[in-house]
Amino acid sequence: MTCGGCEAKVRQSLQQLGVRDMTIDVGKQIVVVETDIPFTKVQEAIRSTGKIAVLKGFGSSTGSAPGVAAAVSEISGTSGIMGVVRFSQAAEGACIIDGVIDGLQQGQMHRLRIHELGDLSNGCESTGAVYDPEPSGTNHRRPRRYGSLGEIDVDENGRSIFRRTNDIVKVWDIIGRSLVVCSQSPSQAQRGDVDSCARLACGIVARASGVAQNPKRICACDGVSVWDERDPPNAKKN
Repeated sequence: MTCGGCEAKVRQSLQQLGVRDMTIDVGKQIVVVETDIPFTKVQEAIRSTGKIAVLKGFGSSTGSAPGVAAAVSEISGTSGIMGVVRFSQAAEGACIIDGVIDGLQQGQMHRLRIHELGDLSNGCESTGAVYDPEPSGTNHRRPRRYGSLGEIDVDENGRSIFRRTNDIVKVWDIIGRSLVVCSQSPSQAQRGDVDSCARLACGIVARASGVAQNPKRICACDGVSVWDERDPPNAKKN
């Protein structure tokens, strides 16, 4: 963004999406929105104006959650499955899970799960069991296993975009563990056989920047400006 006209285009695009609460700083090249719309759709709305948009921070606008308040998992797996899922602790009993995953097969039942280990030495098979600090039966108030994050829908293009709030997961408890996407046939899902879920893709859950915690525009790893991060060939060659 370089002028008031750019700001107006971005603001109009976000308003058409349904975003009402936003702050745009042309000088700092920053757009901050408060919304329950998935971050991928917000990025697409900004990019539709001809601008490149990179998510630099994600989390609670109040900053009231204790401990590590934001985390991210970049997942990959078989048959080109790739995605990114972000976790934000909006409050003690509210973890926002927001993500997009590509390469999935429509017609299968897909589930998101936190597994106990952040060990990818043997792919998703070495991530251990579904994380559950209180084994089934020890906490009757909890309707499901801690690490069971539920099902995700897949469109005709094999993409899943989702945003949900989980009242069990705490971000600071899952750092260093792994996020796994698994699939079942409709018949397996009907039988309720959650352990038969085939592991398709996974990634380690890592700490992430919260809102306004990442002012940098340069990636220290390869010298690429974050605005060019979709174009790796621009990186400085050794």
